[in-house]
Parts: sequence; structure tokens; C-alpha cells
Amino acid sequence: MTKYVLLFAFLVSLANIGLNYLATTAAAAAANWSSIFFTRAFVLAFAVGTASLVFMMTLYYFGKNNQFGMANGILLMGAASIVGGTLIGYFQPGSRVLWSEWTIFALILLFVFIRFLKAVNPS
Repeated sequence: MTKYVLLFAFLVSLANIGLNYLATTAAAAAANWSSIFFTRAFVLAFAVGTASLVFMMTLYYFGKNNQFGMANGILLMGAASIVGGTLIGYFQPGSRVLWSEWTIFALILLFVFIRFLKAVNPS
């Protein structure tokens, strides 16, 4: 079961980063607010958001024996957004990542690593 928890935690994280990227792309491509919903990026974001929901529900299902609850899921999505956002901010031309954001990035990676070590070795 633990391998499924790790797999679906990774998939939730990946889908959340993709969802944020596609939402940003849809907003940037739209001439006005209502036209956001008629962009290709919105359709893709909707599909990725649906997949993210399926992954999250599956993660909760497999994680119930590992005591992976709602707080863990919310923290996972937030951590994924921060880590993914930092990396995209670093590699995307015209973006800048400040030292404080790198500090948050490093701390979150450290604590996510500790959390998953605890999930693999619960003792």
C-alpha cells in the first residue's frame, strides 16, 4: 500500500503543478475574463483538474491505512504548488525567484522528504 501512496502523492503533485500552469496559460491567452473558458488551455486545465481529483481520492483511499488524511492532502497540494512554482519561476524567462522563496522551497522539500520517509518506515 505504501508504494501506492507514494505513487499517487507524486501524481497529485504533478497534476497540481500542471493545473496551475494551464490556468496561468488560459488567463494569459484570454482577451477578457469570460473568454478564459473558451481557450484550449482551459479545456486542458479542466481535464487535468479532473485527473487531479481522481488521483487525490485514490490517494486518500490507499492512504487510509497510513493515516493520510485531509490535512496531509491539502499540505501536499500546497507543497507541490510551491515547489513547482519555484522551479517554473526559476526556469521561465522573465521570472525571478527571491532568496526567501528558495528558503521556503528548501524547507518544504526537506519536510516532504521526512514525511515520506516516515510513511515508508512508520516506526
